[in-house]
Amino acid sequence: MASTPQSELPSNLTLHVGDEEALLERAGSTSDMELVVAPVELHRRNLQRRLRESRTPKDGFEFVGPTGIAERVLEADDRPNVALDRIDRLTMIRSVLRDGDPSVAAPAVPSDPQALEQLRTEVESVTGFHPARIDRLREIADGLDAPIDADAGEITTAAVGLERTLRRRAEKAVSEVELLRGATRGLTAADGDPWWAAFPDVERVSLVGVSGLPIAHVDLLTAIARTTSVSIDVHFRRGTGAYLEDRFPALLEVADPGSVVFDP
Repeated sequence: MASTPQSELPSNLTLHVGDEEALLERAGSTSDMELVVAPVELHRRNLQRRLRESRTPKDGFEFVGPTGIAERVLEADDRPNVALDRIDRLTMIRSVLRDGDPSVAAPAVPSDPQALEQLRTEVESVTGFHPARIDRLREIADGLDAPIDADAGEITTAAVGLERTLRRRAEKAVSEVELLRGATRGLTAADGDPWWAAFPDVERVSLVGVSGLPIAHVDLLTAIARTTSVSIDVHFRRGTGAYLEDRFPALLEVADPGSVVFDP
């Protein structure tokens, strides 16, 4: 599969399949400050180990997860940056089920809290609860054969309804993913100012070890690319990298990244 043309991407964003050696080489050859973002902690530790073993200076690198970026951007923007953890979220979901909340009452919707949370998480991962993406998911559901079409529609409605209910009941962000969306909206609204307040010395962001495309990660990168001059490199893992690289540009086209179907 051919590489994605740079013309389909923001000028400051570059995609790679593998090629993390280039990142390691930069460690000893540049004075630029680089933010290395690894969604999986094990991958982050492996990169740090390789730097230690090669005795390469790593003063120019700062390692962080996507949530760490969101927390610092939100803090710089004077906005709340604390989210419910999974245990608290499951406790709230049990309460929602006990109350017989109509938002999660449908034949195709599981009544087990963990299964319901998994459903919410999966819909969140592919849509970010963005209005356009939720509409597209509903269109896909409507196009399926019966009775799967009705089941898929009920599942989508339940995921959105559960998220809305949790947002009303929780005093914190419902999840760390909501922190990512909040940071994304904040960067867009303030034209990147919270980024520079949080990371004044960072000149490059490298997202590494990417084996999937959670929409919240894509939207945060989109906001950084659109509102700052920071260079962004995305390193896909080799197994699925060519496919993900091919899909990536279309995911950047959504208007108002980080927006949700709920009231602010």
